[in-house]
Amino acid sequence: MNCPNCGTYNPEDRDICWRCDKPLPKPTAQKKRDPQRTARTWLYIAIAAFVVITILQTCGFRLPFGTQPPQEQEPSGYSGPRPPIARLVEMPWGV
Repeated sequence: MNCPNCGTYNPEDRDICWRCDKPLPKPTAQKKRDPQRTARTWLYIAIAAFVVITILQTCGFRLPFGTQPPQEQEPSGYSGPRPPIARLVEMPWGV
């Protein structure tokens, strides 16, 4: 470590600078990252995104990615208006 007063290098085990006899600051221990906590955070983010996307797709929202339902297309060779839907049940009173 370098002395903050004179800038001279001192080994880590010294408490006083060998050149200017001033006290050296105590080295502070740096916090280490916890890789499990970081991985757990990303796992929670991925699960939350999956749940939100699943709920949106279940509710019928179309998302700009993923599989899309097939679009209705006109049969080939037919360009006129759609025919009316035929009645499946005849009314007895002739309506």
